[in-house]
Amino acid sequence: MIEILPIFTNSPLRNFSYLVYSNRTGEAYCIDPFDAKGVLGYARKLGIKIKGILNTHEHGDHTQGNLELKEETKAIIYGHKDAKHKIPGLDQILKEGDIVFSVEEESLAVWDTPGHTFSHLSFVRKNPKTVLGIFSGDTLFNVGVGNCFRGGEPNVLYDTIRSRYETLPDSCLLYPGHDYWENNLKFAEHIDPENKFREEFQTSLQPYQVSEMGIEKKLNPFFRRTTSSVKNRLEELQEKISDDRSVFLTLRKLRDNW
Repeated sequence: MIEILPIFTNSPLRNFSYLVYSNRTGEAYCIDPFDAKGVLGYARKLGIKIKGILNTHEHGDHTQGNLELKEETKAIIYGHKDAKHKIPGLDQILKEGDIVFSVEEESLAVWDTPGHTFSHLSFVRKNPKTVLGIFSGDTLFNVGVGNCFRGGEPNVLYDTIRSRYETLPDSCLLYPGHDYWENNLKFAEHIDPENKFREEFQTSLQPYQVSEMGIEKKLNPFFRRTTSSVKNRLEELQEKISDDRSVFLTLRKLRDNW
């Protein structure tokens, strides 16, 4: 069985790193190390050895712990082929469908998920029956999606969200690269005012809560593009929308400036 330890760093960007490991073998991988010393401390407490460093993408807030962690553990650094000159210490390229970690019947597989950047990977925890969890980097957040300011494109992000993330089972756990619950819920309240589920959910929200995709599909306005609550609000704001893609792009534009 694969175990997951989220490691939150209380930086202004509210970063998450993750240790993905097996208690049986002691083998571990770190996804997007931000604070190398903190990651090492948790690994020592768990008695596990970090064999690999998995970068979802090239931005410094996801790679800044790479070299220190590599020096301490001799771990191999993995990333997207188009980020080979951008990710510090990159050793090995990953591509769509690669399996980076396998324990008994569970595995961690690679998805190519462009949009936030054109060299963005997501890591999918699965068994033969279903997808159990997804490490989304900056593609999907709780109640939001990534921006496209630094090397991405909103149309491509729309395609990734629609064709990959919206296909995930409701029981799949979401492990994003940042904790943006508070701000994203405020934007959702602004742009999706008639969402009764959100009002009920907010009363029970716990700090750093890990959510299921089924909850995200009920909360996240980028998933609720066809609802009258979102569409009516966009019309009130005098935004021109014509189809599903235009709703997504308008939401992303409004979030950029909100």
